[in-house]
Amino acid sequence: MAAPPGSEQAPGPVEPLGNDLGLGRVVSQESHQRMVNPDGSFNLQRSGLGFWHSLNLYYDLIGISWPLFVGLLGVAYLLLNAAFALAYLAVGPGALSDMPADPTGRFWACFFFSVQTFGTIGFGHVYPKSFAADVIVTLEAFVGLLGVALATGMIFARFSRPKPRVLFSECAVVAPYRGGWGLMFRLVNGQRTQLIELEAEVTLAYFRDVGGRPVRQFTRLGLERDSVAFFPLAWTVVHPITQDSPLWGVTPERMRAAESEIMVNLRGLDDAVYGAVRARTSYQADDIRWHARFTDMFVRRPGRPVTVDVRRLSQIEPVPAT
Repeated sequence: MAAPPGSEQAPGPVEPLGNDLGLGRVVSQESHQRMVNPDGSFNLQRSGLGFWHSLNLYYDLIGISWPLFVGLLGVAYLLLNAAFALAYLAVGPGALSDMPADPTGRFWACFFFSVQTFGTIGFGHVYPKSFAADVIVTLEAFVGLLGVALATGMIFARFSRPKPRVLFSECAVVAPYRGGWGLMFRLVNGQRTQLIELEAEVTLAYFRDVGGRPVRQFTRLGLERDSVAFFPLAWTVVHPITQDSPLWGVTPERMRAAESEIMVNLRGLDDAVYGAVRARTSYQADDIRWHARFTDMFVRRPGRPVTVDVRRLSQIEPVPAT
């Protein structure tokens, strides 16, 4: 077996300066923070945009969690009915039939009449008695139809939107690989639908002294296999650490000093809806376990299909000394 990484050899070739992956010079060269968080979000913020300029209800509503989405729909529904209840109150106590005498009772009667009108229920015991009330009922019926259509469209868009649940191992390892060593991390398909035509792109980012100042370098890491046709269970992505690898001869200390970051970008298709899916993560130097390997995830039982125990996704064990 070849000597493991750790000797003080020169790093492999890097890509030209300016290949910043689209992050821009300021972000890639001047920021010393992690660029991609483990959950795939970018460690960047924007400021200076006005609220109305940056507001996009469609993308905002499609991207929030289901509890928050349902909660916002409920709040909007109650506020709309309360607004129409106040409108019915404003046109006078005789605008609707069967109104209680006290103001609080009239408000709630108007509110529940609004609910019936909004939902086209129409029990019939309360009805408009003036032209102004008829106008408000007409307007509310239109708003109700529009609101139901918009809510239905948003719910359909949320259900039909492919949302991958790719689970990445919490750490990467430098483990024995084909008589040498390799950088490895694992991922598992965390949803019941199948992902197909999955492609992985792994980039090493690190700082290097150029002309007396630190400059962040980016280089693509070659993979044993950068794509798989089917992804039903799990995939161990491997970068062989050969003499052509930028990780050849690199030690954990040097990776920490260079503020190294392994950025992972996945692209694939959801077989159920044939929609494009993407997932991202990254590993910093402290997330890499050296001279360790992943434990076996597969559960084999005679006469039954091979299964993957997702609980073992990030489990590792030390490599025995040779």
